[in-house]
Amino acid sequence: MKKILLISICITIAIAGAGLSAQELKWSGYFNSGLGLVHTDVEDADPYLTAFGVDSGVYGYRFRLNGAYTNAAANAGVKFRFQSQYVSNQLFSLPYVYGWFKPIDMLTLNGGLVDDGTWNSGGALLNDDVGEGLGVLAKLHLGGLDAGLGAYLGSNGSGSNNHPLANLKDNTIDPEDLKYVFSLGYTMEDVFKIVASLRTSSRTNGGIDEFDIKKDTHNDQTILGFKLMAVPKLTAVLEVKADHLYKFGDIGTLFIYETLGYDLGALDLGLNAGQYATQADKDDLGLMFDPWVSYTLGKIVPRLDVLYFMAGKPSYVASTTGGKGSSSGKYNFLNWEAYSPVWDSDYSVLAFRPSVKFNIDSNTSVEVGDIVNLETGPDKAYGGEDRRLTNIFYVDFVWKF
Repeated sequence: MKKILLISICITIAIAGAGLSAQELKWSGYFNSGLGLVHTDVEDADPYLTAFGVDSGVYGYRFRLNGAYTNAAANAGVKFRFQSQYVSNQLFSLPYVYGWFKPIDMLTLNGGLVDDGTWNSGGALLNDDVGEGLGVLAKLHLGGLDAGLGAYLGSNGSGSNNHPLANLKDNTIDPEDLKYVFSLGYTMEDVFKIVASLRTSSRTNGGIDEFDIKKDTHNDQTILGFKLMAVPKLTAVLEVKADHLYKFGDIGTLFIYETLGYDLGALDLGLNAGQYATQADKDDLGLMFDPWVSYTLGKIVPRLDVLYFMAGKPSYVASTTGGKGSSSGKYNFLNWEAYSPVWDSDYSVLAFRPSVKFNIDSNTSVEVGDIVNLETGPDKAYGGEDRRLTNIFYVDFVWKF
């Protein structure tokens, strides 16, 4: 059964390519970067400038070029993304490139590095990466119901440079080693959308050659999402994720996310919240609250974000300064795009982020802001100190095309 999936991918892309005729190739993308002045209370650590991109997960910069090609009959095409962003020693990547083909109106076949947004709910979990990767996806559409079955050689998040091509060993694939994703979604226009995704894990992902249920290697998970669309100008999303399903009673985790927003014209209000629980011999819950408010004054948009995370913190990206209290020789700063529980109620993060965005035109903006981040409680990554303060003053530039 080896090579079956790889052959299927090639066939799907070939079918899509054969159906393409002279039709406009649509392009889109953006560039984001800026500068951040970082100051910490770490002893002997001087303030320093670093590349800082708010929209790129503060990795310094991100360039994306998206392409979409559809044939004249609108039943086949290709989608791809080229990305340049320095992540994990990778400078260039193809987060996704795949062909799609519709043999009948209700069925779509995808093959390649797949990134399909059919089952996105718009919250923190199901917003960008819905568990696809290198593989094939069959998608059935019946009115408001969408059902999908995919088989993949691992995952690729379209927001990062990482993808599973490196996991392909000797150009062979065993079907029993693949990751399978079963997805269901139902949309009632202007009322609600509900989605469910069940994902097995790939034994080839991360170099896992043998499955051992006694080890933490088989991270099967299920994600549920609900989006309310019945109230105009209201954004309301609820998502639940449970992982390590085979040993949930021993090491499983349960994440709950809420995303709320309300458009009052010039005034916008919102809240991102999360609750985290684990079965891995830890009793402390993680609680995250991130309210925000913005006000539009023509092309100027001031905004304030406030973040409190008990027993957790936003994910961090390593900067390039040393100082006492940093066991790695580097101090870190906030990445507001992801959150990580630490399962210790004595640890918490309180952060403020005032900012002002200047919309030069519909595609270009400059944002000036300041991130004040206060951590309290023990953290071994910082020498066990009980209090750490980080301040980042930044200027950020975004150009979309």
